[in-house]
Amino acid sequence: MGGIPLGRIAGFPVNANWSVLVILWLFTWSLASTLPTTIAGYAAGSYWIAGACGATVLLASLLAHELAHAIVARRSGIPVLGVTLWIFGGVTRLGGQAKTPQTAFRIAVAGPATSLLLAALFAGAAAGLRILGVGHIVIGVAWWLAGINTLLAIFNLLPGAPLDGGQVLRAWLWRRHGDPMRAAVGAARAGRSLAFVLIAFGLLEFLAGAMVAGVWLAFIGWFIFTAAHTDEASALTQNALTGVRVGEAMTANPHTAPAWITVQDFIEHYLLGDRHSAYPVKTRNGSISGLITLTQLRQVEPSNRSATLVGDIAVPLSSVPTATPDESVTALLERLASGHGSRALVVDGACVVGIVTPSDLTRLVDVYRLAKPDVTEAEGGGRHESSGTRRIL
Repeated sequence: MGGIPLGRIAGFPVNANWSVLVILWLFTWSLASTLPTTIAGYAAGSYWIAGACGATVLLASLLAHELAHAIVARRSGIPVLGVTLWIFGGVTRLGGQAKTPQTAFRIAVAGPATSLLLAALFAGAAAGLRILGVGHIVIGVAWWLAGINTLLAIFNLLPGAPLDGGQVLRAWLWRRHGDPMRAAVGAARAGRSLAFVLIAFGLLEFLAGAMVAGVWLAFIGWFIFTAAHTDEASALTQNALTGVRVGEAMTANPHTAPAWITVQDFIEHYLLGDRHSAYPVKTRNGSISGLITLTQLRQVEPSNRSATLVGDIAVPLSSVPTATPDESVTALLERLASGHGSRALVVDGACVVGIVTPSDLTRLVDVYRLAKPDVTEAEGGGRHESSGTRRIL
C-alpha cells in the first residue's frame, strides 16, 4: 500500500495513501452538516472551518491509534515496517509475528485503548471549555471527536480479523488451544462471518433510504471479507509448509547472468526462451555479486540497453535475502513478508546452490496441501491459523 511519505514519528516511517483525502472530505462534510442542527447561530463558513479542523484532528487520532500498535510491537521485539493512513483509517505493518498470545493481545488492544483514552480527553476538554465559556462551536467539535473515537474503538473491537478485535480473538484462541495456526484461521473465519453481517446491514440501510451509510457499511464489510480471506489463505499456506526445508523448495543450480555483458545481450541470449525471471549475477572470478530480475530490466530504457551492463543494474548481494538449504520455509516466508523482497538465494557455505522464487513456493504449497489433511478437519474439526498482523482504523 503506497502513499505520500509524511516523515518519521516515534522512529516509524509514516505514509498517507491518496484515499485519506476521501475520508478527510467525508468527515469535514459530515461535521459541517451536523453542527448547524446542534449549535446554531454561526456563519456557514465557520461550520466548514470547524469541520475541516475536526477532520484533521480525527486523522491525527487515527495516527495515534496506529502508533500505539507500533510502539507496543517494537517494545515486544517485533520490527515495525511502517504506518500508513488510508480510507479505512490506518495500517501498521509488522515485520514479524508475536511469539506469545499475551504479546499478540497487548499489541491488538493498544490501538482501541488509545482511541478510548482520546475519547475521554476530548470529552474532558469539551466539559472544561463549557465551564470556561469558550464558543459553543469548539465544544461541539470536541464532543464530536469524543464520540467518533469511542465508535472507532468499539468498531475495532468487533471479533473478526483483520480488525483489532479479531487479533484479540486470535490471542484468546491461541492461549486456549496452544496453537497459533488454529487461532489464526478461527479469527479469519470470524472476520468473514462479521463481513457478511456488515454487508447485510449495509444493504438493509440502503433499502431503507440511507444510501450513503448503507453503501459505506457494505463496502467496509466487503473489505473485511477480502482481508479475512487473505489472512486465512496465508495461515493455511504456512500450515502446509510447516516442517518443509528450503532445500525442498528451491530451484537448484539456477542459471546465472554474467555481470560483464550488456542488458541487450542478456535479453537476447539468456532471457528470451527461458522460463526463469530472476538470475544470480556472476562476476568474472565466478563469485555471485547480486540478483537481476525483470523489475531491474524494465527500468532500463530500450535505447540504453546496449550501453548498460548487467552488473550495473543488479540488486547487490547484500540486499538480497538469503537462506540455507536446511532452514525452514516458514522462517524464510516470514522474512520475505517483512519487506525484504520476493526471492531469496540459497547459500551453502560460500556457494550459491539455489534460488527460491514465488513460483517455487506456489508449486510447493500445491504439493504439500495435497499431502496434508485440511486443517479445518484436523483435531476434531478445530481450526488452525497463523496470519500476518494487519490493522484497520
